[in-house]
Amino acid sequence: MAGEFFEDPTVSELVEANIKRVDKLSEQQQRKLLRIFRKVRQDLSDRLLTIPEGTFTEQQLNVTLVQIQAAIAAIKRDLKTGMVDSSDILSQRGIQDMVQEITRFSRRFEGSVQPIPFDPILVAIDSQNFLINKHEASIDAYGEDLRSAITTQLVSSLASRDTSERTVAQLRSSVGKFFLGEEFKLNRIVRTELQGIYNFSKLNGLQRMQAEVIPDLKKSLMHPIDGRTGDDSKQLAAKNPIVAIDRPFVFTFRRKLKSGEIRTERREFMFPPDRPNDRAILVPFRQEWDKRAAAFAA
Repeated sequence: MAGEFFEDPTVSELVEANIKRVDKLSEQQQRKLLRIFRKVRQDLSDRLLTIPEGTFTEQQLNVTLVQIQAAIAAIKRDLKTGMVDSSDILSQRGIQDMVQEITRFSRRFEGSVQPIPFDPILVAIDSQNFLINKHEASIDAYGEDLRSAITTQLVSSLASRDTSERTVAQLRSSVGKFFLGEEFKLNRIVRTELQGIYNFSKLNGLQRMQAEVIPDLKKSLMHPIDGRTGDDSKQLAAKNPIVAIDRPFVFTFRRKLKSGEIRTERREFMFPPDRPNDRAILVPFRQEWDKRAAAFAA
């Protein structure tokens, strides 16, 4: 548990500003990627307009499925390209914030500035490259879920009793609404992936600093506390965990059900997010900084 360190205005103001900036960057990149998704969705809608009107037949189902498959392939291709660009922005931001925080904290609590013995841009590139496969796997899995869900919906509709009463226009509308509802899921995936690349890049920088400059450097977390903060994040923020750079955060979330029953869930993670939409960020920590912060506050 840290004492006065996180209460020091130099620490709290800087980290809170970084959290807000990461939130803003992440939201900007989400909007960009959603524009990609919406363009493909519109292209699909235009393609479906080429199917002749009338009762939806098995032949038209096959045509529709081909169109949907092409749209999903385009979504996966374009999102992967967009994620690479967005990851580059967030990975650079992560390492830049790490350098800024260690520089500011060292000046505040030690009266000197720690040297940075590596190129931050190269560390950011290494971080991004390491996670490219993970990003692509997430997008591939999302595309497969999307394809399976739409196919199941259309096949079920064709097999239902009222198929003869359903027209191409109705099913076209159904597909359009389904894609519209997918935006929330995609948004969550993108936010989680981008938060991960930011913190992973920061962790890489902390590992380099510990190995080459500050042997006693550790890591902690700070969470934005607002109306979007989950109960698990609030519980973890209250614990204020401090762990070694190469060790995971371990946390037991106590969830109270409506029945009054308490359920526990063990979490273990090297860096945030530890669940979708988690907005916590890594923060560098030294015991010496905490001691100086306590002395300043006395």
